Amino acid sequence: MPLRIRPPALLRLRDERGFTLIELLVAMIASVVVSAAALSILNISMGQTSRITDRVSADQRGRTAMEKIMLELHSSCVAPKTTPVEPGSEENKLLIVSDTGSEPSFATVTLHKIYLEEEKVKEKYKLVDASYQNTGAKQAPEWEFSGTASETQTLLTGVSRSINRETKKAIPIFQYYKYEGSKLSETPILGELEGKEAEATAAITVSFAAAPSSERADKREGERSVNLSDTAVLRFSPASTSGANFPCA
Repeated sequence: MPLRIRPPALLRLRDERGFTLIELLVAMIASVVVSAAALSILNISMGQTSRITDRVSADQRGRTAMEKIMLELHSSCVAPKTTPVEPGSEENKLLIVSDTGSEPSFATVTLHKIYLEEEKVKEKYKLVDASYQNTGAKQAPEWEFSGTASETQTLLTGVSRSINRETKKAIPIFQYYKYEGSKLSETPILGELEGKEAEATAAITVSFAAAPSSERADKREGERSVNLSDTAVLRFSPASTSGANFPCA
């Protein structure tokens, strides 16, 4: 009997091998689950990257402003018998006489007014440093300063008050401390400083929260702000009942 060979095309048409409907459904569901998991991981990773980038930006901006303020505080011993902190300083405004140079004392000094100023957006603030030159009419320690700022510099935008984790209350930008006995007081001087309180100020703590740069700020910037705090000691020894006692001594 002769051998009959089927045409290849006919064999392919009659071949029943392939995927069933159930197998296709299982494969589709599995691919959807894997894709969703991959997208979820990608979304979380991008969110974490954005959060870290924002916090790094806020930290760098805040530390730059803090270093400038600390430099002015550490450069506030400009002449003998002078008081670095001026009356009128309070929790949102610091008046400090400061200058830099190689001389042991200065004939020309600068009054720095560092204060919070509200930005155009409500509840947004910036730290501003206004400089006032002394007129030269009087020498130390009875300085007289110009009523017009010679220079105004924005130290930091997107500033807010740090929040105390325990009390949940806002921490003042500037806090002033004096000696009680042989130790610095743990309780800051409250309210606006008067003459005697300004003279007695031995240390200043600066605290604020810095937000990411304005181009990256959004509704979550509060979560991505960085709290910074530093203290400058202006008087290294407590006042004595006998002998002369001056700031920066």
